Amino acid sequence: MQETPHPAILNREEVKAVALQHFAKQTELLRDLANYGSNLIVRAFDSSPKKMAEVVVCGVLLKQVVAMVDAAEVLLSAGCGHASFLPARTAFEASIYIDWIFAGDSERRATRYVVANYRDERLWASRVIPGTAEEIAFTKIAQVLGVDIHAERPTLAGEASTHLTEVDRILAQPYLAAIDQEFTAARGKRKRDPEWYELDGLQSIRQVAEKVDRLPEYEFFYSKGSQVTHTGTYKDHVRLVDSQVRFKPIRHLADVNMLLNFIVTICVGTYKKTLEMYRPGETTAFAKKYLEDWRDPFMNVVPVTYNF
Repeated sequence: MQETPHPAILNREEVKAVALQHFAKQTELLRDLANYGSNLIVRAFDSSPKKMAEVVVCGVLLKQVVAMVDAAEVLLSAGCGHASFLPARTAFEASIYIDWIFAGDSERRATRYVVANYRDERLWASRVIPGTAEEIAFTKIAQVLGVDIHAERPTLAGEASTHLTEVDRILAQPYLAAIDQEFTAARGKRKRDPEWYELDGLQSIRQVAEKVDRLPEYEFFYSKGSQVTHTGTYKDHVRLVDSQVRFKPIRHLADVNMLLNFIVTICVGTYKKTLEMYRPGETTAFAKKYLEDWRDPFMNVVPVTYNF
């Protein structure tokens, strides 16, 4: 027998009706931004040199921005304003990575991103190959959880060994091997690899944002996304009033204005920079598109006040 949600905590139909009544133009804006971005991915890559920088920028990071805008539209249409900050935060990270690759030494930075991925694959393969140091440490963790991954999948060790051989072959290629060694040297005695941008001397997402002149966005918007991601404040969920605890509903649209400012700003800025890099002849049409289709729903968001 399925559970019935508590009507004061999770009223799906009511909040969806509110979203449809008051924010239909804004959800359509997000949908159109995602539609535009899906086409931009292909157009930009087709017009590019199609090197590693473009594979990462167009095929991974720009695509991630578009995917997160699409996710935010789905969540906002369902009244999940609070949860929508999660994809908005993710889109911001991808967008500043694009800016960092565009800022200079693009091929090397993009290749570092790819090598970091391969090194992570190598780590996970090593964790399930019996006898490796990584497997010994990982097995202890699995045992605490009562999990025997090899019993569940007897072919796993062999598959991992084959995959590890392939990853090592790829990383042995001259243009990747030197960067692989950079990671090894930078790691030193640390327990984890550095992030790919740390090889440029940066220590955090904040420093990346500062280097690409987007620190205000980081401080104002990204911090909100981080609070939601890490459950950083009780005020997102409860209010303490006159010795009473009042629970906020799971779905609400209280911060929809901040959310839209966050994700639309990210999206439009990233699209513009991508066009300037790969299809500069489209920037005028893009500005026209913004003014005619996107500016009005972006600038005219109905304020929402809840009596939580």
